[in-house]
Amino acid sequence: MNHKAKSIGTVLQSVLKDIDVYDNFIRLWILQNWDEVFDKNITRICRPVKFEGDVLVIEAISESWANELQQFKKKMIYRLNSKFNQLNVKDIKIV
Repeated sequence: MNHKAKSIGTVLQSVLKDIDVYDNFIRLWILQNWDEVFDKNITRICRPVKFEGDVLVIEAISESWANELQQFKKKMIYRLNSKFNQLNVKDIKIV
């Protein structure tokens, strides 16, 4: 028999997906590691609060920055979904 060796990361990811834990793990990682997902231009003016289903809720430091961030929502969604292929963020709610 021809068995291909798999890395522990690949096996763990597969198991986590099978038990629906992977999405929650990724979402929690994003909430706790915001600075690693986006650059300082974004992270200095907002922070993630929570996920509501497939919507990421972020808090801006001011109303004017919240308005400014509206322009970047599509880019932020694209960044999240492309960096984490299994994630499917449909919208970002800015509060």
